[in-house]
Amino acid sequence: MALELVEGVEVVDELPVIYLRRYRMALLADTHIGFEEEMAEKGVYIPRFQKKRFIGILEDLFNSVNVEVLTLVGDFKHKFDKLGRIERIELDEIIRYVLSRVGRFIVIRGNHDNYLSILTRKYDFEFVDQLNIDDFLIVHGHSKLSEHANVKYVVIGHEHPVITLRDSLGSIGRFQCFLVGETIYNQQLITLPAVGAYQTGSKITLDRHTYLSPILKEQVIIEGLRPVIIDEEVGILELPSLKDLYDMF
Repeated sequence: MALELVEGVEVVDELPVIYLRRYRMALLADTHIGFEEEMAEKGVYIPRFQKKRFIGILEDLFNSVNVEVLTLVGDFKHKFDKLGRIERIELDEIIRYVLSRVGRFIVIRGNHDNYLSILTRKYDFEFVDQLNIDDFLIVHGHSKLSEHANVKYVVIGHEHPVITLRDSLGSIGRFQCFLVGETIYNQQLITLPAVGAYQTGSKITLDRHTYLSPILKEQVIIEGLRPVIIDEEVGILELPSLKDLYDMF
């Protein structure tokens, strides 16, 4: 049986992906294609495998569940100031691959997605500021929620959440995780982990000032956030709320 984060929202294997079975829609976030190119321009040369990793995750996803709609919840690309040459080549390859596998591809605008609209002239994918589906609001997460959003569930990216845990011997494990909690407007919130291999993320703590997203900084009940770890070795591990985990930080 698949693990449900909230009603109707499942984790897909140990992937940084959720699946809305009712809509046959998969959601993932923060691929940051083009990161290696930007680092190279700064004189820092790192292995170029973000695109390969992303496509590998998509292949595992498509082999696990029936996906008709793929939604990328912001920061598809990385470079702020332009659409880089290599960045564009890799985005082209990914978009062609996705469109060959699903009927609908939606990209939510993230704060890194400047100039991505150029590619909508060439490829048939949707590029939107937010997505509303019945009781769901899907946004990147770099802006605050409207107080008047009449929805039951909110899905965001942007934060790249990771959690650090210590065992009785004092060793440290650092894990990507989903965050499940409640907004101050009584909505269920799901924060997606980053897909990007180099986007190591924000450490999850009880101090709201450590968070990147203004939604997590100001509009959620921090103590009630519940991490759900995804890891190839550990698998899927549900943890208690941050309030109960306080002594482990």
